Amino acid sequence: MKAPARNESGNDDLAMTSMIDVVFLLLVFFVWTSSFDKPETDLASRIAMPAKAVEAMDAPGIESDSLRTESLLTEDRRDEVIIRIIADDRGISYQIGAIVITDLATAREKLAAMAAINKNAIVIIDPDDSVTAADCIDVFDAARQQGFANVLFAVESA
Repeated sequence: MKAPARNESGNDDLAMTSMIDVVFLLLVFFVWTSSFDKPETDLASRIAMPAKAVEAMDAPGIESDSLRTESLLTEDRRDEVIIRIIADDRGISYQIGAIVITDLATAREKLAAMAAINKNAIVIIDPDDSVTAADCIDVFDAARQQGFANVLFAVESA
């Protein structure tokens, strides 16, 4: 039996070239579609608050504004500002840390004071289920106008 003759025309190189092209295109595809952003941390929708702040929120007509703005950005949390938007029968209120604010103008002032401390802080907006999108956008715009670049919305984990 005769052994098959080798084809010496160089067709082996052609098959290897197309394989290299496919690998290169796959490499380009995966690099192009991958994201190099930092992954978001887990954003809790219910915030652990001190008992004094919970009592201040539950008491009708009493706002807890005894804390200073600097205490809202404590040493261990200077990189994060959480704003809860609460809708109830009294209207819309904004909770920044343990301070409950009933109007957007005062919330803007608090955000301006926080921006003076750290404009690189991440602002997380955590609205209740009954809050309208317009109220969320108002708070988002207020945070951006004060100079915060990273304004995010909290989401519930599935």
